[in-house]
Amino acid sequence: MNSTLEQIGKQAKAAAQQLAILDTATKNKGLLIMANALTEHQDEIIHANHDDLANASNMPAKFTDRLMINEQRVTDMANGLRAIAKLADPTAQIDRGWISKDGLQILQKRVPLGVIGIIFEARPNVTVDATGLTFKSGNAVILRGGKEAIRTNTALAQVM
Repeated sequence: MNSTLEQIGKQAKAAAQQLAILDTATKNKGLLIMANALTEHQDEIIHANHDDLANASNMPAKFTDRLMINEQRVTDMANGLRAIAKLADPTAQIDRGWISKDGLQILQKRVPLGVIGIIFEARPNVTVDATGLTFKSGNAVILRGGKEAIRTNTALAQVM
């Protein structure tokens, strides 16, 4: 196995253990901090995106439209994170419970999975959406976006 990939996996596993124990208020605060960081650093994100767009100039218009980030799209991504913060915490729920004949309390509760891997094409908004949703659910995420959006995805990840 590639040592870089193995190292990323180990770091994600360590992060997942920390994320799994965060309370809902902390996760929501983190999401709002990420949202604000996106809008505060939108110029950096858009600049990185211009570099990606320049390299994708021979691609079809539909492709470059999905790749393109502007102020409105940064605002939409930030608002998406704010909306995720308002959602119920999926890990703060007990679905059902009972007491066994032996007096043992049994609970069925939702827990984080750990590390989630997502591979996607040149849609930088997926970087933000996936980060927000996995963070809210207490999971770490390893993202692999298309090479056409490498600068934009890197800028988004660094900002968040």
